[in-house]
Amino acid sequence: MSYLDRAPLPPERKLEALKDAFKEHLEPVKPDPMAEKLLQLDEEVDKFFLPDSIIKPTDRYIYIRDFSKAIGIKLTEKEIHQKLWQGRKRFEGVAEGFDPHTLLEVPKVDWAWDGLWRSSTQNLLVSLPKCGKTTLAIDAIAHWHRGNSEFLGHRFIGKCPKIIIIGTDMALSDWSPLLCRFGLAKKIDDDHIELLDPIVKLFTADTPIHLDRDGLENLVNLAADNVGALWLFDSYSKLTAPLGLQESSAEIAYPMQDLNEYLSPYKATQVIIHHSGKQKGASPVMASRGSTSLTAAVSQIISLKWFNREEDRNDKRLLIETEGRSTDVSLLISQESQGFILEGTVEEEIEKQKYNEKLENLTDNQYEVLELITTSSKEGIEITTKDLKEQLGLSSKTALRTCRALVKKSFILERVGSNDKGKISFFKLKP
Repeated sequence: MSYLDRAPLPPERKLEALKDAFKEHLEPVKPDPMAEKLLQLDEEVDKFFLPDSIIKPTDRYIYIRDFSKAIGIKLTEKEIHQKLWQGRKRFEGVAEGFDPHTLLEVPKVDWAWDGLWRSSTQNLLVSLPKCGKTTLAIDAIAHWHRGNSEFLGHRFIGKCPKIIIIGTDMALSDWSPLLCRFGLAKKIDDDHIELLDPIVKLFTADTPIHLDRDGLENLVNLAADNVGALWLFDSYSKLTAPLGLQESSAEIAYPMQDLNEYLSPYKATQVIIHHSGKQKGASPVMASRGSTSLTAAVSQIISLKWFNREEDRNDKRLLIETEGRSTDVSLLISQESQGFILEGTVEEEIEKQKYNEKLENLTDNQYEVLELITTSSKEGIEITTKDLKEQLGLSSKTALRTCRALVKKSFILERVGSNDKGKISFFKLKP
């Protein structure tokens, strides 16, 4: 029995008391005006990403600012950016994948620098500071512009395009010697330089541009006048610094997605330089500093790191590795006064290391025999056990056993011939 049942009240008062107790449940809840306005705003933002949207990417900010003002919401510039980024994320949705037994159109992979820079899309170049990633990009551009068909063993596709450098990471005093070194600028006097073809625009830390609303609009206008240009962005962290984004957050990739959406209609090949973390042996995807959403947002990732510097401070070789939508590339390069040169492939270096390790484990007899066979092979002469006996003082049995051990270790080759005394073995260095 409830309290109201026991209370000495007439029936009509008990009914009123019950209504008072459950009043908030009996009356309909009034909708939150702000929640309705935010929902209305999200619905308007979602229209931007429909195929038939008439609002240009460069006009979205203005439209949202006026729309939010009209419905009574005051948004900051950062909040407008976040609303646009959230709208793109809703539009992309959850990937549905492909179904079996259906015809799938495979997109063609177009290259600017074969295997390294994808054409008309975004390429992320990552490394620790002072590894030479900016110099590498400028060196490649200079080779391409001079008419070289390839650089570091990989060919250029087509004619070198116009070059736009968004170099907010360095001042003009730093860009000047680099561009002059590779023939992309010339020194007029101690205080002046002149930019040369194929550069059509250079932004520096002295005249910075960022990936905010004003910066993106500026870049779109520049792209419209230079369709098919190659853009070098150095560096991503400096370009996004005014936006106040955390590198560990997935939001760090949103400006890059904005950039690609703004520039892709103009067939822009984008090389974006970004500083990497300190993960030893990390893959190109994991090497990039901050959230992995950044590496997930681009089509091609190129990492640059010291190959063996921790073990040997004199080893100045650098390892280039790529990960993307095509076959991965691994190259060993080094930087000289005239630029970068190819040192070989990683596979070749691994074979050299294996060879040297085997060489270090040879016995004294094996090392002396190998040294003699190496010298004779260079002169085109094959060695027999008789030669080894005469020149090194080894018994025939020891000489044969030593040679067979070197054959097994893949240092030399054995050819069995014959003479008037029967079978005889000839040895020479393995190519």
